[in-house]
Amino acid sequence: MSDAPGPDARRALLAVVFGVGLVTAAAAAPALGGQAPLGGLDSPPAPSEVPEFVRNLPGMDALLGTDAAQQFRTEASAFGALTPGQSASVGGPMSPGQRANATEPHFVARSAESRYWRTEAYTTYTGSGWERQPVERVRPLRGAEDRSGEWSEVTLRQRATSLPTPWRPVDLTCGDGGCPSTVSLTPTGGIEAHTAFPDDATYRVQSVERTDGPNVLEHVPVAGSAVDDEYATVETTDRVRERAAEVVGDADNRYEAARRIEAHLEAEKSYSLTDVPEPGDRITDQFLFEQDAGYCEYFATAMTTMLRTQDVPARYVVGYAGGEYVGDGRYLVRGADAHAWVEVYFEDVGWVRFDPTPGDARESARDDLHEDERDFDVSLNRTPVPGERVSATVTTADLPARNVALVVNGDRVGQTDENGTVPFTVPYAEELRVEVSTTVNLTASDALAVPDAGDGRAYSVGAPFARQADDGDDDAQTFEVDADVQFAFDSDVDPGAERTLTVTVGGRPFPDAAVSVGGVEQGRTDDEGRIAVRIPDDAEGVLDVTASRGDISETAAYPVDALAVTVSPSLVAPVPGTTATARVTSGTEPVSGAVVSVAGERVGTTGVDGTVDFEIPLTRAPAVAVTAGEKAATTHLGWVLPSAAAAALVALGALAGIAVSARRRGITPRSVARTLAAVARAAVSSAVGALVGFAGALDDLAAELRAAAADGWRGVLAWLASLPGRVHLPNVRGWLAGVASNVGAASGREAGTATETGGANASEPEGRLQAVWQRFVAVVGVRRWETKTPAEVAREAVDRGFPTEPVDALATAFRDAAYGGRSADSRLERAEEALDEVRDGEEGER
Repeated sequence: MSDAPGPDARRALLAVVFGVGLVTAAAAAPALGGQAPLGGLDSPPAPSEVPEFVRNLPGMDALLGTDAAQQFRTEASAFGALTPGQSASVGGPMSPGQRANATEPHFVARSAESRYWRTEAYTTYTGSGWERQPVERVRPLRGAEDRSGEWSEVTLRQRATSLPTPWRPVDLTCGDGGCPSTVSLTPTGGIEAHTAFPDDATYRVQSVERTDGPNVLEHVPVAGSAVDDEYATVETTDRVRERAAEVVGDADNRYEAARRIEAHLEAEKSYSLTDVPEPGDRITDQFLFEQDAGYCEYFATAMTTMLRTQDVPARYVVGYAGGEYVGDGRYLVRGADAHAWVEVYFEDVGWVRFDPTPGDARESARDDLHEDERDFDVSLNRTPVPGERVSATVTTADLPARNVALVVNGDRVGQTDENGTVPFTVPYAEELRVEVSTTVNLTASDALAVPDAGDGRAYSVGAPFARQADDGDDDAQTFEVDADVQFAFDSDVDPGAERTLTVTVGGRPFPDAAVSVGGVEQGRTDDEGRIAVRIPDDAEGVLDVTASRGDISETAAYPVDALAVTVSPSLVAPVPGTTATARVTSGTEPVSGAVVSVAGERVGTTGVDGTVDFEIPLTRAPAVAVTAGEKAATTHLGWVLPSAAAAALVALGALAGIAVSARRRGITPRSVARTLAAVARAAVSSAVGALVGFAGALDDLAAELRAAAADGWRGVLAWLASLPGRVHLPNVRGWLAGVASNVGAASGREAGTATETGGANASEPEGRLQAVWQRFVAVVGVRRWETKTPAEVAREAVDRGFPTEPVDALATAFRDAAYGGRSADSRLERAEEALDEVRDGEEGER
C-alpha cells in the first residue's frame, strides 16, 4: 500500500497551510476601505504596487508569477516618502493605524542645520493626486565640479528606494564598502536606488552650498519659462483659476506671485490631520472652496495648481521636514515628519522651495503624533547600587547618541562619547530618573537662500523648524536601585552595652549614613559603613535601628531579648503541602526582617507583624529556624507524618467509596476506556471532516482569487474586501454535538450492561425489553428517540446503514409490547437476538 496521502488528507493539509494566510487577509481587508493615510505618502503609489500582506500570502508567487511577485517585494511602500512610487494620492483623514506608524523612526541625519529632506517630485496633477510623467530633465547650469557644496550623512531606519537628500544633491557615497545598490538621478532631481537600500544603510550626500540674498529671484517675470511645459499646465476648474488670478493680483515677478499664494493659503486654511473629508477627484477645488482645514498635501497641491494656472512652472514635492534634534548635529526623522511642499522654477537659478503649510500648527500635530515616544533610549551596564560607578549607553533610533548630556535625578553627570556611553556614580536613592539633554541654536533663518549669479544651483526659502529633544517627563527613564540596607552588630545587643554596627546597602558598605539606635542619634558611618553605638539602658524586646543618606532611609527592628518562634498550621493538623505561619518575637514584640528556614531551606523573612507563611514539607518533625541579628531560635513542627498518613487514609477511603458507587452503576475500567476511545475516534473523525470541508471552501476561494487577480491589484483588493461578509467562525457547538452523537453510539453498548444490572424492575420482562430498546437506540445513534415512534426510529436506523430485518424485529417487539398490549415476555427473546444482529452488523462494518 502506498504511503502517499490520499485526496482528503492532501486537502486537509492544504487547509492548514493556507488557513493562516486567509485569516490574515480577511482580518486586514476592512482596513482597505478605510481612510487615506497621512499625506498619502505611505499609500501604494502606483497601480502596479500591491500591499505587503497580499504579497506575502502563501502561493502568491505561483498565482501571480515569479517576476510579478519579485516586483511587489521590491516596490513595497512605507509610511512616509521613502518609496514614493510613480503616483501619489492626496487627501483623507488619518487612521489610527497610520497614527501608530507615525512614531516609527525613518532615518537619522547628520547635518550642519535643520533641513528639508527631499525624496521625489511629481509632474502631473490628476485631480485626485499626482503622477510622475517623462519630462525634459532640467539640468544644472554648471557641472558639479564647478560648485561648492556641503556634505550630510543619513542612516536609514527603514528600507528605501528613494533616498532622502537636501536639495540639490550632486554626489553620493557609501563608504569603503560601497553602496548596497546602484543609484541614479531621476528626471525630477531625486536619487533613486535600483534595489532598495536596507534599513541600516548609511550614505553621505553632497548638496549645493547656499548663499543668502533675495534680490536674485525678483527679476524673473511671473509667466513664461524655458522649462518643460508639463510644469506650467494643469487641468482644473474655472473657479480655481479665478481665485489664483485674484490672489496673484498685480505681482510683477514670479517670487512675489509665489509668496502671495503661499501667504494666502497659510492665512485662509487651518491645519488638521483628521478634520478633513474623504478625498474626491477635484482636490484643489475641494480644498479651496469646500473645506476649512487640511494638511501638507492639500496645501502643496493647491499652491502648485494655482501657480500653474498663472503659467508659473511649479511641481509637487514629497520628503521630510525638520525632525528632532538629538545632539551632535544629528536629527531624528520619524514617519510623522513626512511632508509635501512646492518647488518653483526660476531662470538662471533653478528650482526654489516654497512651503505653504502653517508651520506652528504642523509641528504641534507632529508632537501629538509621537508624544509618548522617547527620542532617546538609555541602558545601564549593571544593576545600579548606591555609591558605585555604572556606565549608561544612550541611543537614538538604535544609533549611539554622541555628545549629549545625561541628567540623573536632576544633576548633570556627564556627556556621552562617540559610542554613546557615559560613566557616573549612582546617587543614594531608591531609583534613578535619567534624562537626556541636548543644546543647539534652533532659530531658523528667515533669509532667502540663493546662489551667486549664474552658478545654476537650486535653492529654497527659509529652513524647516526643528525641535530640540524634549527634556520633560515623557523622555525620562527610571531604573530601580539595589537599595537593600542591612545592619549587623559585632556582638549580642545588651542594654547599656557599646557595640560596633556595620551598615551595608546593596551588599556594599554604606558610608556617611546617619545612624540612630532606639531613637538616639549616634553619628555617621565611616567609609567601611561602620559606627560605634551605645545600646540604651532600658532597651528590651526589639530595638529600632535606622540608617539614612540622601533619599535612602531604612529602619530595622533588632531583637534585644531572646528570640521565640511559634508555628500555626492553616488546617487542624499539619498536613504536608498545606501552609503554616511562623511568628517570631523578642520579648513580647514581633521581630521584622528575621530570616526563617524550614527543614534547612530558607522560606523568607518576617514582615512588620513578625510573621511569614511557608509550605509544610513531607518530613518528620521539620525544624523551623529563625535568625535576627546575632540571635537565633529553633522549633519543630510535629505530627507531620501522622497527619500525612491520616490524610492518605481519608483519600483512599473516598476513592474506595467512589469505586464501589461506580461499580454499582455499572461503571468499570473497561467501560471508561471504551468510552474514552470512542470520544477520541469521534473527535478525530469530526476534525478530519471539518478540515476536508474547509479545504473545499479554500479551493473555491482560491479560484475566486485567481479570477480577481486577472483584473490586477484592484480586483484582488476588492475580493479581499468582500471576505468579511462571507467568512464566518466555525460552528464549534455543532461540531461538539456531532462528537457527542458519535460517542453516544459507542458508549451505549456499555449502558446496556448498567441497565441489565440496575433498577428495581430490571429482571422483569417489561424492564428487560425496555433496556434492550434503550441499548438499540444508543447503538444506532438516534437522537431524541423519546419523541419518536418505533417506526420512525427504525427508519432512521436503516437510513444509517443498519440491517433492515433485525431493526424491524426490534421495532415490532417494542411497539407490540408498549402499545399493543402483548406480553413483553413473548417478544423479549427475539428482541435480544435482533439487538445482537445489529451489533454484529456494526462491528462487521468497522
